[in-house]
Amino acid sequence: MKFNSVTIENLFSYKGQIKFDFNDSDKPISLIIGENGFGKTSFINSIKIALHGITKDLLSIGELVLTKQDYILGSKDKNFSGILNRIAKQNGEKKASIIIEINDGESFYIHREYSLKNNGYNESLTIYDKENNLLYSDIEAQDFINYKISPTLAKFFFFDGEKIQTIADFSKDEFRQMLEDVLELDIYDQLIYDSKNVIKKINKNELDFELQKIVTQKENELVEIQNDLLSANLKHEEKSLKLKELQHDLNELERKLSRLKSKYKKPLEEERKKLQTYVEERDFNLTKFKELSYIQLPLLLNKKLEQRLKDDIEHNYKGNITISKDIIAMKKEEFLKHIKTSEQENIEKVFDKVFSSDDNSQSVVFADSIKIESQFNSLNEDINLKDLLDKLTTLKEQIKQSEDEIYALELKIQEDKKEYEKDFRQVKVIAENIGIKKSEIENIELHINNLETAHRDIEKEISRTSIKEHKNSLAGLKIESLKSVIEVATQMKTKIKEDKKEILETSINIKFNLLKKEGYEADCIKLDSDFNINVFDKHMNPMDILSSSSGQKQIIATALIWGISEYISEEIPMIIDTPLGRLDEKNQSLILNQFYPNASSQVLILPTPSELRNEGFKNLEDNVSQVFTLSNKGSATTIQEQNKSEFFDSRYN
Repeated sequence: MKFNSVTIENLFSYKGQIKFDFNDSDKPISLIIGENGFGKTSFINSIKIALHGITKDLLSIGELVLTKQDYILGSKDKNFSGILNRIAKQNGEKKASIIIEINDGESFYIHREYSLKNNGYNESLTIYDKENNLLYSDIEAQDFINYKISPTLAKFFFFDGEKIQTIADFSKDEFRQMLEDVLELDIYDQLIYDSKNVIKKINKNELDFELQKIVTQKENELVEIQNDLLSANLKHEEKSLKLKELQHDLNELERKLSRLKSKYKKPLEEERKKLQTYVEERDFNLTKFKELSYIQLPLLLNKKLEQRLKDDIEHNYKGNITISKDIIAMKKEEFLKHIKTSEQENIEKVFDKVFSSDDNSQSVVFADSIKIESQFNSLNEDINLKDLLDKLTTLKEQIKQSEDEIYALELKIQEDKKEYEKDFRQVKVIAENIGIKKSEIENIELHINNLETAHRDIEKEISRTSIKEHKNSLAGLKIESLKSVIEVATQMKTKIKEDKKEILETSINIKFNLLKKEGYEADCIKLDSDFNINVFDKHMNPMDILSSSSGQKQIIATALIWGISEYISEEIPMIIDTPLGRLDEKNQSLILNQFYPNASSQVLILPTPSELRNEGFKNLEDNVSQVFTLSNKGSATTIQEQNKSEFFDSRYN
């Protein structure tokens, strides 16, 4: 399948009728180059609308969720102007359309048109052959398009390179549906859907009138709940995606700030340990100095005093076990000279009581001659006062230097904190937003659970009503047979899905190995029975996709798309807006050289001029068939086809 031409009229940024003619070349790539805001997104959205109309993914623009009517007509309250080109609207024009000429063995034209009124619109879809004969219209036309390419599958062939990584974040249901379309399991879904509809018809046609009214009322309630569920699930998906983006931003900021905190952590800890050592050594030496000052210093400063003490010890104490009475009497006399005369009598009595007692039980250990000798000797330890003072001076300087270094490091931390103050504030804001989003998601999940419970209850009530009337009847047998068909179709679908999964998984991993750069720790992609994406390293340890970088997610998503594209026997055109997305230079080269030349038989790439600076585009020249450039002046996109050789020569040679 190839697009021969795309004609856009008054849609989005395209004023009037703008036609892209694609030549029938065996070279797959067409470049459509434009700055942001020049019409690239308008081009890809126009293609999506032509094929499948206004789908729910188009209705979500950032956090803004539009209704289909708002999207088509515009909404002042939501600051959205609608699909009709702004200038065309000012000129009073009321129609917007897109025509795609498709070659799929034979050529046919898809034409979707919107006619706008004051408070409404008409939408028409027709398919014509080359001779302008009507082939299909409206529902039949949509069924034909869906047969060629399903709406779910289309989003994996028409995508934005900057957002492609979100494929790795898709909800299980969305990704499962896409893979089921690829594996052509929709026939079983259709069989299950048709069987359920036949059961509804039997209930409607063969129940009595009163029961029919009850069933019809319940079915209407069921439809309302289904619509509410669809809306709630859409909101849940949007909020969850936003939560993941916020969590990713928070993780990035926290990693950045964590590096900031650890930048000075080790040197600061080492310097504080060094300071503690200096302080402990200083305190020890101060203690020694105090002992020296209080006890030893008098002897060091007064040599006569020291000699007198030595002589006293030598003559009066040394070698004696006890102190003689003569010595005690002499010491008493010397002692009393220093006492006031009025107090001498009392002091003398106390002295005699202690030193001249006949009581053998009395102890005067402080007058032990041996202890006196050893105590005096301890006062004469060989301590160099100069060395001690020098040591204390050095320690004082070391402590000062260490304290200054700690202060400098703490000052640097404060300066860095001030420099990153915006990031710290942003962390707080993001954390608050995460809390808000989690609360919103919890409320939506509670609402979804209530709706699902109500949905099940109504289905049971419809079933009970049907069984009550159809019991032992032919209609009851029909319903039982249809339920058996539903059960068998469900089992067949599960079995075929499991059988085909391995082939698809192999195709995806071949492409993944071509795209991942050297040193990337992810080794393979696995799909479980529910088609959830799982990534493993070379030791088969599971990896967390959500914590991967945007570039890594883009590689995973691109491998999925490429593997799926190759699995499909009938190729679908691929359209990529902003092709290099958030990839680093190495991955950009791999994507340009490996993926885009081989992605499909027709690949429409919509780069910005800045992306073209990558040398990888030069290597695409042999695979490029055409080059278009987009211009835009005041909401009016125009196109110009360039000579391919001149384009590449002027830009890369």
